[in-house]
Amino acid sequence: MIGTGSDTGGSIRGPASANGLVGIKPTLGLTSRDGIIPLALSFDVGGPIARTVEDAAIALGIMTGIDPNDPVTASSAGNFYKDYRPFLQTNALQGARIGVARDFFGGNSDVDQIMEDAIAKLRNLGATIVDSVLFPSNVLTDKNTIYNRVRWPEFKAQIPDYLATLAPGYPKNLGDIIALAETNPFYVQYPGRLNLFRTEQASVSLTDPDYLDALTNGLALVRNTTLNLFTGNALDAIIYPTSSCPPAPLPGLTDPTYLCTTRPSATNIANIAGLPDIQVPAGFTPDNLPVTISFLGTDYSEPKLLGYAYAFEQATNARRPSSLFAPLPGETITVPEPGVALALGTFGLVAVQLKRASVVRKRD
Repeated sequence: MIGTGSDTGGSIRGPASANGLVGIKPTLGLTSRDGIIPLALSFDVGGPIARTVEDAAIALGIMTGIDPNDPVTASSAGNFYKDYRPFLQTNALQGARIGVARDFFGGNSDVDQIMEDAIAKLRNLGATIVDSVLFPSNVLTDKNTIYNRVRWPEFKAQIPDYLATLAPGYPKNLGDIIALAETNPFYVQYPGRLNLFRTEQASVSLTDPDYLDALTNGLALVRNTTLNLFTGNALDAIIYPTSSCPPAPLPGLTDPTYLCTTRPSATNIANIAGLPDIQVPAGFTPDNLPVTISFLGTDYSEPKLLGYAYAFEQATNARRPSSLFAPLPGETITVPEPGVALALGTFGLVAVQLKRASVVRKRD
């Protein structure tokens, strides 16, 4: 029914967008990162991936809460809900002020057209569209440098803490990971991640002035600039195409019909600024590739964003089940009534816990 992901710069939203699914990158602090392999704890956050906004909202409510094993969750006190379904209203967009982030358009004409149709739908649903909202050029130019100056050193410094929780025989630091990767056929065929491991290994320490400057001044620049766009335009959300281009061909494959003009990516803005970003399917290109629209909000505005995403989803019904993965033999998928869905969901959670307990006993 659902998947989960950890998002450091788009790793919930990218996969969800490429598969035409709903993805939630929560506010930093709304969900615990305990047990998540860290890439950079200044940016990392866990969240759900689901077929519908309702499924994602149910999953998010289960994931929220203060966790003593992740101190950042203390900031969510009084700001989280265990049930986000009451915010799922078809009239949620009435009176909302939605800004259009035009900096992230222009990668592909099909994506742009789907977004224009989405903007028209939002307007028809009662939203006031503020067009255009533009980021300062220096933020667009510098944000990736700021991001990498924090992410690379943090991964090198933080991954040993996670690896220390594993059994003997596993790597214990980034150097061990590189040694394993250098003998792995996957990394020989696709060396990009191995090269990035090496870049991270060569990065500075967490006491280096460049890291500290990016962590303090750089993150503040992106966050304050983004929040100023909200306050300066009295916005409830900012929308943009989650990806300015359709899903790309797999590595090593060439598709002469695939068109993509390089544009700035918006996804890591939410991570650098610690803000929530919820995406929902918006349509399909003429060659049946999915496109999603992202709703970026301010701290702990998930209730509003979920309402906007739900209203849009219900008005468009843009998602299509994948033709590549048919139901299993004998499988029938039905959508129960809301009361039945709650009962089944409760039963499912109990069943999962029983199964997990059984697995633990077997391992013991």
